[in-house]
Amino acid sequence: MNRFLENPWTKRVVSILSAVYCAFMIGFSYFSIFYDILLRDSRQTCILVSLISIIALIVMLYTRNTILTKLSSVLILPAMLCPILFYFGQWWILVPPFVVGVIILLFSGMSETGKTIWGTIILLMYLIGSLVYFVTTSLFAPSTVTTVVQSGTSPSGIYRYQVTQTMDSSNGSTKVIVDSNEMNRSYFGLVDFYVKGLSRDVKIERPLNNDVTIEWETKSRQEITEELASKDFTVTLSDQQMTLLGRPAYQVNYPDDTSVTLTPAEYHELTYPLTDEDREVLRIDDEAMHVDEMGERSFRQLGLKVDDLRTVELSSLTDADLEALGVPAEGDVMLYNGKVVFRYYIAILEQYFDISNQSLDLFETT
Repeated sequence: MNRFLENPWTKRVVSILSAVYCAFMIGFSYFSIFYDILLRDSRQTCILVSLISIIALIVMLYTRNTILTKLSSVLILPAMLCPILFYFGQWWILVPPFVVGVIILLFSGMSETGKTIWGTIILLMYLIGSLVYFVTTSLFAPSTVTTVVQSGTSPSGIYRYQVTQTMDSSNGSTKVIVDSNEMNRSYFGLVDFYVKGLSRDVKIERPLNNDVTIEWETKSRQEITEELASKDFTVTLSDQQMTLLGRPAYQVNYPDDTSVTLTPAEYHELTYPLTDEDREVLRIDDEAMHVDEMGERSFRQLGLKVDDLRTVELSSLTDADLEALGVPAEGDVMLYNGKVVFRYYIAILEQYFDISNQSLDLFETT
């Protein structure tokens, strides 16, 4: 048995578990940037993370002379920097992997010189990263006080909302914020991750209103279409949505008063030839220029104009179009003191909660 355990190939194979643990820590770092965390049961979460970390530490100490474990020993602590900064205070889940990172760095099979160099680099990363983060959050910390006074979930469970009150020098304000639950992650019933940067302010009222009633209704696609079509309601679609509908998304107007309508794919491939004068004025050497890369100066010099056709009247979309765009037959509608402020229908069409619209404020303070 001892010969088997001391076999270098046994250690190399087992060291794969070290790499797996390190990969999980890198994934955790990614989550800390793009997701907020909620621990449903802090103690059970701590026990689970501690058990996994202890097993990983035993494996790493056993395989400390292998390449994968040496590499993991210098990656775990840097990977933990973002979680420590963005999940500051969630010690139940932060301390176990951090301790593993420190121990394996000290006891890995690297030379003492290597440990000293990497330890210094990691220490500087923590000092500089923490200084930049906390100084920046202090500089951008709002002078107002915001309190969550109401929260809940839509009937379908797809959306959640918060009603916040902000006290400031202008008699305060009341805000209703809607988020999507569809991209959230939940693990083992213990930890929830909520995607950042996709919140939608659906109502802002000044001055502060203490009498707020939030109601949810379930309405059909047809009902909402009938309500909005009569109001000449418009929606702005994306290139991908216009392609799904098979509609032109752009109109290019040329200097000779001719024009052409193009699909998104055609527009993004369109080039315009440049004369010697154009190249001299624009200071480029290319024979032609992509229209979608032109700025205001280029359009003015070339006499081109591009009209965006992606804003369409809702009445021009058929029920089949709406279905093709992913609008379900029915969904959630929110009312704020009896007035509609959010419709699932519009949220889908205008891609409120599409990940491509994610806006991250890494220095956000609460």
